[in-house]
Amino acid sequence: MKEFQERMQILLKDDYNLFVEALKKDDQKALYLNIRKDNGEHVLKSQYIQKHPYVPLGYYFDEKNYHPGRSPYYLAGLYYIQEPSAMLVATKMPIEKDDYVLDMCGAPGGKSCMVANKLGPQGLLIANDINLSRAKVLSENIERFGVDQAIVTSTDPQRFSSILPGFFDKIILDAPCSGEGMFRSKDLAEATWSLDKVHECAAIQKRLIDTAYKLLKPGGLLMYSTCTYSVEENEDNVRYAMNQYDMELIPLVHEGGMSEGIDMPEAIRCYPHRYQGEGQFMALLQKHGHEENHKYKAIKPKISHDVQNVVARFYQDNLNVALPQSLYENNGHVYKILPQFPDLGKIQILRRGLYLGEVRKNYFIPSYSLALSLKKEDFQHYYDFSEDSMEIKQWIHGEALPARGGKGYGAILVDGYPLSFYKESNAIKNLFPKGLRR
Repeated sequence: MKEFQERMQILLKDDYNLFVEALKKDDQKALYLNIRKDNGEHVLKSQYIQKHPYVPLGYYFDEKNYHPGRSPYYLAGLYYIQEPSAMLVATKMPIEKDDYVLDMCGAPGGKSCMVANKLGPQGLLIANDINLSRAKVLSENIERFGVDQAIVTSTDPQRFSSILPGFFDKIILDAPCSGEGMFRSKDLAEATWSLDKVHECAAIQKRLIDTAYKLLKPGGLLMYSTCTYSVEENEDNVRYAMNQYDMELIPLVHEGGMSEGIDMPEAIRCYPHRYQGEGQFMALLQKHGHEENHKYKAIKPKISHDVQNVVARFYQDNLNVALPQSLYENNGHVYKILPQFPDLGKIQILRRGLYLGEVRKNYFIPSYSLALSLKKEDFQHYYDFSEDSMEIKQWIHGEALPARGGKGYGAILVDGYPLSFYKESNAIKNLFPKGLRR
């Protein structure tokens, strides 16, 4: 690590010793609330949280005394736990409600879910990660947040270029990097660092910038970010974008503890000795040029009459909401899609809008994501338990509950927030996802 230390001494000068001391301290934990969940703030333990001064709905928390990730509220999608500097990336991106947004390297999903918090029903989010296992985690987090205007994909972003050129209003490129900013929180980042890795990542990042430029509309915005300190991966790549393409650097607002970029005051750098979080870089670029006449093919609803009737019957018998108008079926799996969803051809899709559930023969099994997208009043039948109740502990463990005289499907709620569906006959059968059981 001698090379890294020498580079940071040159970069930070008199601040270097403060930086080293900060790396010896525990990393800071934070979360932000899901805007879809009414009054979610009241579930947080107020004595262990502190409002994030620059992230709406964001909070720092004291991990020594408070573990929100272990709470059923987390499983009910009330909040997302994310590193506090990383929260700034989606916060600083000016999302409009009807924007079409691409999160190019989206896993594990903290930026995607925050973007979804800002979008309206006419908006679109494509959340992508080239690594399939990471994309599955991304899809799970999108699911837990109850997001319905997102498509989750796993592909090389370059493959979008022939399908969606000039399509997106906003792109977040949180680029794969050498990870220097995560040394305090992730031992692996430090163990795998080398100067060769810095240069390798910088080359990959340039290719991703090339792709992002092709996918942006003229006037569109690219948020370029990394969790590293190296100038090669940060400012040098921003300059590459401006020199190579018709792009302008848009100044970001600097707030307490945020540093300017190196010879680039428009950009933001976060250091752990100055800002309450890990290392982060971000810069906002706008694409200029003239709009070209591209035609995009929208995905069409696709569902058999018999399958739609089964789903419609479930909605009529168990829910107080209307069946979505546009449905898409794939081998019995049914999704709610939106008119603005593009046809992505042969790109691997993990989640196409809101996953409603699966039709088997002539009955419908509702999904976890459908439950989390609804509110208490949307269910005809439900059982509501408190966060620390034995019933909720048993439910998350995967156990059935004793029958209470009802029949059919309903929702298990934790203090009024949907946790999952159940099916009741001789017992309250547990439909909480097996992969999430504790």
